[in-house]
Amino acid sequence: MTKDSRCRPPITAEEAAELQRARDRMIARDRLIDEMVDNNEMQIKNEYARGGAEIELACAVRSAARADAGSNAHAELERAVVRLEMLREEHRRLVAEREWLDTSLLEIDNGPSSGDHQRSGHA
Repeated sequence: MTKDSRCRPPITAEEAAELQRARDRMIARDRLIDEMVDNNEMQIKNEYARGGAEIELACAVRSAARADAGSNAHAELERAVVRLEMLREEHRRLVAEREWLDTSLLEIDNGPSSGDHQRSGHA
């Protein structure tokens, strides 16, 4: 038995349960932050891909607008339009996911029990 353990009374079952809830919230928060980092990375990659797709689309529009444009030019234009729309849809999905992650993090951060504040220095 150490000197510190003799100075502190044993924790109650209620306190132990509250400590476990605080630990669970911390783990959930860490997971959310990891997911937010992944989401940010995917959004950055998507942004670069959309920029490239917009350039490809501009080139395809220019090629298809020429008087001597054949079916290949029009097919390339259609592929560029479809690719850009797919990337835009992925962007919308990533933004919605990020909003959900932000809301979930706020719920965790704003949802501690009153007991967490009373023991803040004893953990």
